[in-house]
Order: sequence, then structure tokens, then C-alpha cells
Amino acid sequence: MKKRILNSSTMKSLFSMAMVLSLFFTTASQAMAMTGQEVVDKVKDEYGDFNDMVGKMQIKTFDHKGLINDRQVMFFTKKEKDADITKSLLKFLSPSDVKGTALLDQGNDIMYMYLPDFHKTKRIAGSAKTGSFMGTDFTYNDLSLINYDTSDYVSKLVTEDSEAYYVELRDKDIKKSDYDHLLMKVLKSDFFPMEIKFYDKGKKECKILTADQVTQYGKHKFPKNLKMVDLTSAHRTEINVDQPEFDVGLKDDIFTERTMTRSNIKY
Repeated sequence: MKKRILNSSTMKSLFSMAMVLSLFFTTASQAMAMTGQEVVDKVKDEYGDFNDMVGKMQIKTFDHKGLINDRQVMFFTKKEKDADITKSLLKFLSPSDVKGTALLDQGNDIMYMYLPDFHKTKRIAGSAKTGSFMGTDFTYNDLSLINYDTSDYVSKLVTEDSEAYYVELRDKDIKKSDYDHLLMKVLKSDFFPMEIKFYDKGKKECKILTADQVTQYGKHKFPKNLKMVDLTSAHRTEINVDQPEFDVGLKDDIFTERTMTRSNIKY
């Protein structure tokens, strides 16, 4: 059997065809790559796809010497999907020095705090939202990230590897933000945002938020543990979420100044 010998012209044609096919598949692959916003939207679909949520949290703060505070908090969250607003109410249950204190976020930059010792409700100014929330390593604005609310951020996919997507989040109102940007690590296997790194205005890493123990609650998934570490002060805050309930039908009157003052919040 004679071997067929390809002439130089045929070889050039085959080589050109291979190059065209390679370019085509490379271009197609790039076109199918996810954008930062698509990754963030997928995270919301997987973990933030609920209308409302209620539950209890244990919030512990630590310094280099050990435990500083151990607090119990009841939380309520409701999403107004038509208006792209997330409302939340936090009510401190213990210890006695903070019992009754409440924080209300009505969205659209409207936030209130109730101080039971003074029987007084005060609105939190925009400039105060970048300050520490009740001595924790979370700012008032950081708390929105626990509910997978990234509506205040512009998302950009900066890189990816075999394990995860890395999405840069920049505050839409950068002048009011304490951070230059955030970098969120999202696992490709289940689109879980396992880590968020915070960078200060000098673009230096200053805080890290991690989450783990994703637990199934009916059709919803949510992490049991969250930890925020302040790299500049060797201080950290740990949050344990206890048996949250989803889509219970929270009414709008839960998220009012009047409700903040109640010792018992019924829903």
C-alpha cells in the first residue's frame, strides 16, 4: 500500500484551516466566559434567592487576648425585589448591657438605631455607616454583604482559575466608602462566595470575611459561620447563624421605628 504524500500546497491549506478553527474555538470560549455581574447574579440565585428570612445569631468579638463580647441577636430581613431594596432589623437579646438595642435598615440609605437606656431612636448619618457596628469588625455597610446584597457595588471579573472566580466589587459611591475595592472569591463548584478581601484607600488588604458550613434549609442554602478579621488590629468577629427560617411572609410593619422599641417582636 502506497503512502499518500501531501504536497506543500495541501499542507499550507490544512495548517491555515487549523489556525482558523483554533481562533474560532478560542473566540467562542471567551464569548462564553462569565462576567463579574453574571457571577454575582449566580451567587444571588444560589444563596440569596429568598423573599425574607428570620433567625438568631451569636456574635462574638475577639482581640489578641481572647474573647471580648458574646452577644445574641435576632434578625429579620426582607427583600423588595421590585425596588431592589433589602430591609433588615437586628434586635439584641443579650447580654444585659445591650439587651433591647436595635438597628433598622430600611434601604435607600435610611438607617436607625434604638437605644433602650435612653428610650430614644436616632437616625444614623451616612458618614457613620462606615464606622464599627456595635464594636464588631463589621461596618454598618458591611452587614449588607451577609444577605448577598451587592446592589451598591459594580462587579468586574478580574481573573479565574480551576477552582474559583475572583470578582472585584467597587462601591458605586466611592467617596463614601472606606474601601478602594473588595475582592470576592466564588467557588465554581457551587457558586459559594467563600471569601471577601477588603482593600483600603491605599489599596492595601485590611480585612477578610470568610464563610463556611453551608447548610440546606428546605430549598434554601445559607452558611452557619461567618468570620471577619481586621488585619490591622488583630481583632476578629465571628457570627454563628442559628436555624434561620425563610419565606415566612414578614410584613412591612416589622421594619419600622415602632417595632424597634418592642421587647417582643411577633411575626
